[in-house]
Amino acid sequence: MFEAIHGSAPLIVDEGRAQYADPSSIIKAAVLLLNHIGFTEKAKKLEMALEICATLEKKITLTGRDDGATGEEYAKYIMGTLVDPNLEKRFNEFSK
Repeated sequence: MFEAIHGSAPLIVDEGRAQYADPSSIIKAAVLLLNHIGFTEKAKKLEMALEICATLEKKITLTGRDDGATGEEYAKYIMGTLVDPNLEKRFNEFSK
Protein backbone atom coordinates (compact mmCIF):
# COMPACT_ATOMS: atom_id res chain seq x y z
CA MET A 1 0.00 0.00 0.00
CA PHE A 2 1.28 3.44 -0.92
CA GLU A 3 -0.27 6.28 1.03
CA ALA A 4 0.60 9.46 2.87
CA ILE A 5 1.71 8.78 6.42
CA HIS A 6 -0.77 11.37 7.72
CA GLY A 7 -3.70 9.98 5.75
CA SER A 8 -6.13 12.68 4.73
CA ALA A 9 -4.90 15.17 7.37
CA PRO A 10 -8.30 15.43 9.12
CA LEU A 11 -7.06 17.77 11.86
CA ILE A 12 -5.78 20.27 9.30
CA VAL A 13 -9.08 20.02 7.42
CA ASP A 14 -11.12 20.44 10.62
CA GLU A 15 -9.14 23.59 11.44
CA GLY A 16 -9.86 25.05 7.98
CA ARG A 17 -6.25 24.79 6.83
CA ALA A 18 -6.59 22.06 4.19
CA GLN A 19 -4.95 24.22 1.53
CA TYR A 20 -1.78 24.36 3.66
CA ALA A 21 -1.32 20.58 3.97
CA ASP A 22 2.14 19.34 3.01
CA PRO A 23 1.96 17.05 -0.08
CA SER A 24 5.48 15.65 0.51
CA SER A 25 4.45 12.35 2.07
CA ILE A 26 2.02 11.46 -0.73
CA ILE A 27 4.69 12.38 -3.27
CA LYS A 28 7.18 10.17 -1.41
CA ALA A 29 4.57 7.39 -1.53
CA ALA A 30 4.39 7.92 -5.29
CA VAL A 31 8.19 7.42 -5.43
CA LEU A 32 7.78 4.10 -3.62
CA LEU A 33 4.98 3.07 -5.98
CA LEU A 34 6.98 3.98 -9.09
CA ASN A 35 9.93 1.94 -7.83
CA HIS A 36 7.64 -0.98 -7.01
CA ILE A 37 6.12 -1.12 -10.49
CA GLY A 38 9.47 -0.79 -12.25
CA PHE A 39 9.61 2.89 -13.15
CA THR A 40 12.87 3.35 -11.28
CA GLU A 41 14.21 6.23 -13.38
CA LYS A 42 10.99 8.21 -12.94
CA ALA A 43 11.05 7.44 -9.22
CA LYS A 44 14.65 8.64 -8.98
CA LYS A 45 13.80 11.93 -10.71
CA LEU A 46 10.76 12.55 -8.52
CA GLU A 47 12.79 11.79 -5.41
CA MET A 48 15.55 14.19 -6.54
CA ALA A 49 13.00 16.95 -7.20
CA LEU A 50 11.41 16.43 -3.78
CA GLU A 51 14.82 16.47 -2.07
CA ILE A 52 15.83 19.69 -3.85
CA CYS A 53 12.60 21.43 -2.90
CA ALA A 54 12.27 20.10 0.65
CA THR A 55 15.82 20.25 1.98
CA LEU A 56 18.39 21.58 -0.46
CA GLU A 57 17.01 24.64 -2.24
CA LYS A 58 13.89 25.45 -0.19
CA LYS A 59 12.55 28.34 -2.30
CA ILE A 60 9.08 27.76 -0.86
CA THR A 61 8.34 27.11 2.80
CA LEU A 62 5.42 25.19 4.19
CA THR A 63 4.25 26.12 7.67
CA GLY A 64 0.80 24.55 7.72
CA ARG A 65 -0.65 28.03 8.15
CA ASP A 66 -1.36 31.13 6.07
CA ASP A 67 2.15 32.50 6.68
CA GLY A 68 3.55 29.76 4.41
CA ALA A 69 2.91 28.30 0.99
CA THR A 70 -0.15 26.29 0.13
CA GLY A 71 0.14 22.63 -0.76
CA GLU A 72 -0.71 23.55 -4.35
CA GLU A 73 2.09 26.12 -4.53
CA TYR A 74 4.55 23.62 -3.10
CA ALA A 75 3.43 20.85 -5.45
CA LYS A 76 3.86 23.21 -8.43
CA TYR A 77 7.38 23.99 -7.17
CA ILE A 78 8.18 20.27 -7.05
CA MET A 79 6.68 19.63 -10.48
CA GLY A 80 8.54 22.58 -11.98
CA THR A 81 11.76 21.20 -10.54
CA LEU A 82 10.92 17.73 -11.85
CA VAL A 83 10.68 18.88 -15.47
CA ASP A 84 13.98 20.79 -15.34
CA PRO A 85 16.23 19.21 -17.99
CA ASN A 86 19.17 19.85 -15.63
CA LEU A 87 17.52 18.13 -12.66
CA GLU A 88 20.24 15.57 -12.01
CA LYS A 89 23.02 18.13 -12.45
CA ARG A 90 21.23 20.48 -10.06
CA PHE A 91 20.77 17.72 -7.53
CA ASN A 92 24.42 16.70 -7.74
CA GLU A 93 25.57 20.31 -7.28
CA PHE A 94 23.54 20.58 -4.08
CA SER A 95 24.82 17.24 -2.86
CA LYS A 96 28.49 18.26 -2.98
